[in-house]
Amino acid sequence: MSMLSPADIYKRQQKTPSFDTDNSHQLIKATLEYLVKNLSLMAQKHDQAEVFQTHSARALTSIYVLQSSLDFERGGDIASSLFQLYEYSRQQVLKVMRHDNSGDLEQARHAISEILDAWHQIK
Repeated sequence: MSMLSPADIYKRQQKTPSFDTDNSHQLIKATLEYLVKNLSLMAQKHDQAEVFQTHSARALTSIYVLQSSLDFERGGDIASSLFQLYEYSRQQVLKVMRHDNSGDLEQARHAISEILDAWHQIK
């Protein structure tokens, strides 16, 4: 395991993202892309504990960001449906983390990929 120095961590965090952080549409898109990437990596690297733990933590954080960004008052049924899909994905990640064979990362990745595809069509 390589340990980054505090200076390296700071430098990494200060890098400019490839999107406008003031644009909520781009932030959600980036979060969805990051979630799809981490779900895919989790499915591929489930036998590598350290790598798996890193990607599962990132996936759960992405899901939390997506769930907490929903506006249920203005979003209505769509916001509720998205919350349920995000929650389904969260449950699949947790199942796999607990070595529960009923966890289905591929199904979760597919559901989030469909949301991402729809998000691309919005703007």
